[in-house]
Amino acid sequence: MKVLRLPQPTTRKRVVEIVWEGPFARGMARMGWGAFTLPLPFLVVISYWRKAPPPVRVHEFVHVDQDQRCAFFFVFWIKYLAELLRHSYRRNKYELEAYAVEAATKESGLPPWARPLTVVD
Repeated sequence: MKVLRLPQPTTRKRVVEIVWEGPFARGMARMGWGAFTLPLPFLVVISYWRKAPPPVRVHEFVHVDQDQRCAFFFVFWIKYLAELLRHSYRRNKYELEAYAVEAATKESGLPPWARPLTVVD
């Protein structure tokens, strides 16, 4: 496990980004999961499985924003899970919004906070 220290957009809650390695992370990656966002009362934890490509980071920060639109983190959990049960993952309105923003960044470019860091010699 490695905690990322990368630029982030401004958020009300602290966001902790973690990259997981090992068998569990490989299994999640094989199943097609790039990341998982867990909103908590005073912070949000984003777990990435093995790597954190910039478009996936943008997608996950859409979920951070969705959580912030709710008065309390548990409200977002209930709304997200209800949407998941009603419409499945791919038709879940929260995922559709996140995938749309992710796709837009692929066309128009990444926001400054999500651009890969470059090393200058």
